[in-house]
Amino acid sequence: MEYDLQLPDWTETWETIYFGGGTPSLLPAKQIGSFIEHVKMTRGIIPGAEITLEANPEDVTDENINNWKQAGINRISLGVQSLSDVELQAMNRVHSAAVSVSALKLLINSGFVSVNLDLIYGSQWLSDDAWKETLDWAFNCGAQHISAYALTSEPNTRLEKDINLGKVSPLDDDKQARHFELLQEFAEKYGWLHYETSNLCQPGYEAIHNSNYWENKPYLGLGPSAHSFDGKRNRRWNISDNQAYVSGIENQHPKFEEEHLSDNDFINELIITRLRLTKGLNTELIDQINSLWHEQKREIILEMSEKNLIIYENKRIKLTPIGRLLSDAISRELML
Repeated sequence: MEYDLQLPDWTETWETIYFGGGTPSLLPAKQIGSFIEHVKMTRGIIPGAEITLEANPEDVTDENINNWKQAGINRISLGVQSLSDVELQAMNRVHSAAVSVSALKLLINSGFVSVNLDLIYGSQWLSDDAWKETLDWAFNCGAQHISAYALTSEPNTRLEKDINLGKVSPLDDDKQARHFELLQEFAEKYGWLHYETSNLCQPGYEAIHNSNYWENKPYLGLGPSAHSFDGKRNRRWNISDNQAYVSGIENQHPKFEEEHLSDNDFINELIITRLRLTKGLNTELIDQINSLWHEQKREIILEMSEKNLIIYENKRIKLTPIGRLLSDAISRELML
């Protein structure tokens, strides 16, 4: 398997395993368990490692829950997406809102260490009131974590084609901003940590896997299109073609592309990733690579501080609630 072929390049004992992308909840639990055991027997997994499975609501049954737990899964990310059946149908989801609610109840009573809800906001079919109702449910249903993402129109998708044909109205930036502000308000109301732009949790339930990614720690990705990072400067991504990917594994020559990040590339990546975190960007990390960055960006930093977009103190830049709405633009201004 690809894991064994990649293993010589890695020395870490793994602290997280994440089964995600595609539909991993369709995999037989025995297959998931066999992989986890194989990892334990090779490089190893730290005690209490976070092991997450993304699950579709329609796959959540008492039998599957028991099998997942026996396989070693201790955290579930449930793909709720929406509590509006109209919106779910528009996004080509096969489950209904009722199925999501039922699945969540089963998971909460099952004893997993943590349950995450995946939600999407800002769509053409989601009103402000409906988003408020969704958030009220999400923060009170017993889940410990929420991942919320604005709907995007990606190239060559049905949504993009429908927008271009005039069948669906374009995405509304103002609505998406309102929905994000509501997300922040609900997090504050219920005392949750909005620790990363798209991730919120009850105190003590931050996703280790997600956090490690945003802090540029090493990770190994397996499967077509999967990305890996050595925690230093080297990034690798598998080819997307399924047939060519499988052929490479069978021939024991995985097919991938890779790049070595330059100083500027790495600094830009630090800016993009760390500004997404509530604790912000420690600019001393940049000083260690480029001592001129502060001088180059001094006026921009001062202007952003005066506009209440960032807080800059003790060599750390944090986005304000207003700044989070403009995080992409702020990152671009600070990048080299």
